[in-house]
Amino acid sequence: MAHPDTRYADGIRTPRPWGHEYAAFKESHFSEDYQTGYLTGWEADRMIARAAKRRHVVHVDVRGTVRITAPRRSHHRIVLDPVRVPASVTSRQYEDLTLIDATGGRARICHGHDGTTSIEAPMLRIPPGATAVLRRRGWISEAPHAGEVAVSAAGRMAMVAHWHQLEGLNRRLLPGLYLDAALSFPHPPH
Repeated sequence: MAHPDTRYADGIRTPRPWGHEYAAFKESHFSEDYQTGYLTGWEADRMIARAAKRRHVVHVDVRGTVRITAPRRSHHRIVLDPVRVPASVTSRQYEDLTLIDATGGRARICHGHDGTTSIEAPMLRIPPGATAVLRRRGWISEAPHAGEVAVSAAGRMAMVAHWHQLEGLNRRLLPGLYLDAALSFPHPPH
């Protein structure tokens, strides 16, 4: 079940001990029972990395849904549905995500005196409006209490969807490209 304090106003915000965070994926557990909840970009990145490290089967479909199955416990399955469809990324958002990815893990969330937040790194500043959109869509991964920012698995899949559209590639290639994007952890926040 989703947490009772989950907010749905301007992007799904899920409660965490340090405050409400924007969700990147809806998480569903299938085993003896059925449970759902929401994961931030940071939590989803860690879950996918842990599954890959443990050699679980990770499958991604055309819509960006990630399915994780333990090899010896095939009755237990975790499904991560992106909160935002990866193909909905704009050219500007793609450029912002590319800039964040290019910082090599040096991007940080900066809180302004007026209550706004922006993403900053050496020679880079993404304005508060664009930062708010990336956070709402779950396309950035913010390490709790550290202020570090990286492109989340959902953000990497959105980047791949945009690149796929620019190149005019066949739609059948999307699952493989999404899988590569989901399993690529160039600079994960701690």
